[in-house]
Amino acid sequence: MKKTVLLILYFMIYQTFSFAISSEPKKIDSPDKIYQKLGQRIDVNLSFINQDGKTQTIHDLLKNNSALILTLNYYRCTTMCTFQFLNLAQVLKELSMPIGKGFEVASISFDPTDTVQKAKQIHDTWVPKTGYANANWNFFVGTPANIEPLTKQLNFYYEKDDEGNYSHAAALFFVQPDGTFYRYLYGIVYDKSGVEQALYDTSKGALGTILDKFYGLFYKYDPVRGKYLSNRDPAASPVGSPRDDNKL
Repeated sequence: MKKTVLLILYFMIYQTFSFAISSEPKKIDSPDKIYQKLGQRIDVNLSFINQDGKTQTIHDLLKNNSALILTLNYYRCTTMCTFQFLNLAQVLKELSMPIGKGFEVASISFDPTDTVQKAKQIHDTWVPKTGYANANWNFFVGTPANIEPLTKQLNFYYEKDDEGNYSHAAALFFVQPDGTFYRYLYGIVYDKSGVEQALYDTSKGALGTILDKFYGLFYKYDPVRGKYLSNRDPAASPVGSPRDDNKL
């Protein structure tokens, strides 16, 4: 029942924001699309301020980890971002690997008017829902000088309306220790096995269990859909690596 309600809400939000996903890097000024950019690196020296007022670079988040899960949001959002946080917190609670043991989670606001105080409020709302009181899920704010390069490197576009709200897409971005984007999972509803497999793949097997390796024998990552599909699914793309993904 709970999942049904979430799926209905997801559909309503999808219709409201009408965000799209494309593998064709055209019309890059379109604000509601994420284009494939797997296998490319971001500037790990970009810095942001977390909910406790601490300045950290992306390199700081990666240096002791095998993977980073990253989301882009704005903290005044009460629709898509809220449901993304809700579903991410739930799947983090269900994972077989605890947050902070080889991977961290970071949410970065693309709204330069968001404050540390707001980041703290959002942090204190969602982190406890992961089941970990001190989970390494940090919420960051930043300046345009750092926000804009990150969103461009991710091919994440957004647009501010006359009322100060944003139209934007949603995804989980999985980043390797050297700053390489290795996996995207699109949307705001996530599957536990898909997130675990993305962590396993992104970390080159450093995270996860033998079950994750077994799962990978039957499910392949489809970069166009931004999800894992069964090998028997006729819609599944044969593409499986970032090097191949960039040929799209």
